[in-house]
Amino acid sequence: MLLVVLAYIADMFKKDIGVPFSSTDVINIPMLMTALFLVIVIGLFSLMMYFQTKKSDTFLRHSLWDKMYIIMPVIFGISVIIVFILFLTGPLSEVTQINRWIIYALIYYILFLINATVLAIVHNAKKNTISNENKIGYSFVWTSLGLLVVIFIL
Repeated sequence: MLLVVLAYIADMFKKDIGVPFSSTDVINIPMLMTALFLVIVIGLFSLMMYFQTKKSDTFLRHSLWDKMYIIMPVIFGISVIIVFILFLTGPLSEVTQINRWIIYALIYYILFLINATVLAIVHNAKKNTISNENKIGYSFVWTSLGLLVVIFIL
């Protein structure tokens, strides 16, 4: 429910997102709003996974999680290709321009896959040395830092 509210708030500020190239502001407010949006969404996904570890004893303990560091990047790559094919080149691009909520749903899906991919890599790297709750915390930090570097550097 909070993700729906966040999408609605982001949609309200959609006109203020554009940043002209000639902008000389020291603090780029739209870029900071985008970074805040990403950190909040990734934080909510991590919080859901954290609560899942508290609720279920088997979360992150299945033997398939030992192979997820290979599987998740493949799923992520296939998903990105499908999103580009269906929504940017096909007739669904007109539908997404009319219904902006579809774009936010795709953003949430891609961010969830990025976070799950980082979690799978952290899970493989740390194995049994730290708790699953800490693995989720590390994946939140690394996902957020990675996306913030991409936003502010590129």
